[in-house]
Amino acid sequence: MRLHKSLFIFFTCCLGILPLFSQQTLDIDYYSPKEYEVGGITIVGADHLDHVAVIQEAGISVGDKITIPGDKTAAAIDKLWDQGIFDDVKIVVDKLVGRTIFLRYELVCKPRLTTYKFKGIGRAEETKIREKMKIGMGDVVTDNLKLNCLNVIHDFFVGRGFLDVSATIEEAKDTTTTRNDVNLTFIIDKGSKIRIKDIVIDGNEASDSINSNANFFKRIYNRLSGKRPMCDGNIRSTMKETKVYHWWRFWKGSRFVASDFEKDKQLIIDKYNNKGYRDATVTLDTMYNESVPKYWIGFWNKLWFVKNKTKQRLVLKLSVYEGQKYFFRNITWVGNTKYSSDELSKRLRIKKGDVYNKELLTTNMTYDPTGKDITSLYMDDGYLWFNVRPVEINIVGDSIDIEMRMYEGKQARIRRVGLEGNTVTNDYVVMRELRTLPGDMFSRDAVMRSIREIQQLSYFDNEKITPDIKDDQANGVVDIVYQVNEKSSSEFNISGGWGEGVGFMFTGGMSLTNFSARNLFKKDAWKPFPAGDGQRLGFQVSISSKYYRSLQFSFTEPWLGGRKPTSLTASIFYSYFSDAYFQKETYHLGVYGASVSLGKRLTQPDDYFTLVQGISFLQYDNSNYPSLTTANGRSNNLNYNVTLARNSVDQPIYPRTGSEFSAGLQLTFPYSLVNGKDYDKLWSEGNLSEIYNWIEYYKIRLKASWFFNLAGDLVVNARARFGFLGQYNSKVGYSPYERFYVGGDGLQNYGIDGRELIAMRGYASGVLSPDGGATVFDKFTLELRYPITLNPMASIYVLGFFEAGNSWADFKSFAPFQMNRSAGFGIRLFMPMFGLIGLDWGYGFDKIGGVVSGSHFSISLGQTMD
Repeated sequence: MRLHKSLFIFFTCCLGILPLFSQQTLDIDYYSPKEYEVGGITIVGADHLDHVAVIQEAGISVGDKITIPGDKTAAAIDKLWDQGIFDDVKIVVDKLVGRTIFLRYELVCKPRLTTYKFKGIGRAEETKIREKMKIGMGDVVTDNLKLNCLNVIHDFFVGRGFLDVSATIEEAKDTTTTRNDVNLTFIIDKGSKIRIKDIVIDGNEASDSINSNANFFKRIYNRLSGKRPMCDGNIRSTMKETKVYHWWRFWKGSRFVASDFEKDKQLIIDKYNNKGYRDATVTLDTMYNESVPKYWIGFWNKLWFVKNKTKQRLVLKLSVYEGQKYFFRNITWVGNTKYSSDELSKRLRIKKGDVYNKELLTTNMTYDPTGKDITSLYMDDGYLWFNVRPVEINIVGDSIDIEMRMYEGKQARIRRVGLEGNTVTNDYVVMRELRTLPGDMFSRDAVMRSIREIQQLSYFDNEKITPDIKDDQANGVVDIVYQVNEKSSSEFNISGGWGEGVGFMFTGGMSLTNFSARNLFKKDAWKPFPAGDGQRLGFQVSISSKYYRSLQFSFTEPWLGGRKPTSLTASIFYSYFSDAYFQKETYHLGVYGASVSLGKRLTQPDDYFTLVQGISFLQYDNSNYPSLTTANGRSNNLNYNVTLARNSVDQPIYPRTGSEFSAGLQLTFPYSLVNGKDYDKLWSEGNLSEIYNWIEYYKIRLKASWFFNLAGDLVVNARARFGFLGQYNSKVGYSPYERFYVGGDGLQNYGIDGRELIAMRGYASGVLSPDGGATVFDKFTLELRYPITLNPMASIYVLGFFEAGNSWADFKSFAPFQMNRSAGFGIRLFMPMFGLIGLDWGYGFDKIGGVVSGSHFSISLGQTMD
């Protein structure tokens, strides 16, 4: 074949040169090759190409010695053809001076693309196809380019259920240029979307594979007795992507995609294998179209009519060979020295007589998310190179003997720990959180825990934190490099406006979660603010020129002193609220305060626990504030608070597993028990300013939250909350401050009087609490969550919820099961610059003031609906 091509090129060269020779006397004897020196090369017909590059690609340069005729000219033509950008290539002799030859390359370039467009599809489809084609102006229009574009169109629409799609290409010369440029038009006929009418299953007839047409009560018995029969419906549900069309299944389309169909067939085989049918296979699959009626109902000329059309539906047919059902018999261990065979068998959790289940065997052997597998037992003790391989050594009837062949290897120590991808955060901020340290024995559990700690920082894309483990088995050491992808974690907000009677309004703030105080006065570090040291700086201001203003500032150092994870948080705040937007001010309430707290990570009962203690001082300046029973003047609130918490969730934005618990106590000094005041007399005199000069109370808060990963990214979150405000002295009574208000979204009251707002969707703000606030409440929530996208720039998930809760004026009236109930759905959007934003619709089922609460929308900004 190569010889034929060379001869063709040779004769082409000769034919191209001969006409020139007839015009001038050239002493060239084609039957007696001679050597010439190339004196010059010119290019004709490729004006838009770099002529120097063309000459270099051909491989013949000025000064080279070539033989005419010879292999070099043939090779040059071959090289230019191989570029795929020419329709014709000729090398001719332009001039001959003695033994110096001047060559001319006559080239005809393939056309180049100017523009391309589509006919027969919508703009959204066009945009997606353009992204997949990846062609643009200036590309050489070859047959291969056209074929690739047609394949992209075909695959795009077939993947969306348009199995009969067809596409053609119209090529037209671009008349706006003198070059060989063309415009392409892709003419597409999608046809009708063909959905799957039915998936017919044959061959699923084993004793626990009851067909859908079998006796109804027999199928129910098998399900209740623990057998999950592989009936037609069970097999169809096993197929994740290939689904029968139902009008009510809006969340999952019905379309046939060949690659997805192959994966679904493998899922069917895996499902059979896990039920003991290790020989199961799909022996045959076929498909055919069926016409089904499609009715149109219309109204024309004062008459209703029904128009009958037909549409195509796809029927898939699968033939299944189930084979015999097998059971585990004897499982023996070979190569184990660290642990006895009995210990390993106990951890494997598979007994003689159990149904053969390949997936269960693999899970209990290599990776169980709970950490109870055989591999975790070894790898958490440094045996990085541990390996276990199950081998079927004997099959007797329906029983299988398995030999577990093990290689324990030697223990590995960590030599080096590194970090890559942190473009803003300093190394030490991440390294101090890791549980894998140089010199430690390798532990897979420590690696997984380190990933979790990095995720908790919220500085990186949680879905892209990966450990790169590089082992050196010869020296018994391992290097671990954690690869991260930095994301923005700080939040900014600003808004403003003007309203009649309210005046100018402004709200602005920032929450810098990765601040660097030591670089505060370094000009080069402001990008746009000093960052990278893991400190937190928060600032929030809200101003209305007529009735409200607030200011809050906070700072947190998570590692005080830099050696231990002891956090220091300090904050100051000021708020003022009045009724000046209605009229001349008749009441106001101002709050001034500051707080400081220290947090410590504990190692007992485990290292998920933290203990936070703090002191807070607030001063209330009250003038006829309507919701308070205190007299005008100032009241002081000096309190100590302590919180014991445990947090084991896997990540902060979209947790899938783990739990959160916290128990908090906030209390003041019991002034009334030691100050010797006659409170009966003070009450009779109405001397409220003296009674509430120093506020006293104790406050208990309990909170719990559990996350369960049902399947894939589908998560259930169960939560519970309880709060109680207590009194030291019945003669003083409950504090008018620090009370609970249940209902709404927690945004409709400023909480300026120290009130704690408990969100309860489906009810208006505060309606589930008595006048003046509650001293005890409880609340229970169940949420089902599913993510739409977990992109670090915008994570979105949807949820459905059921809530129940209530509050009471005092503990005597506390009825924990007297609940107000609601249900609904919502959506959450997390953006690094704005935090968590939520919108929920809830329906309250119980009556408030004799009327069912009904439908309510709730908004959450920067907070959860705990």
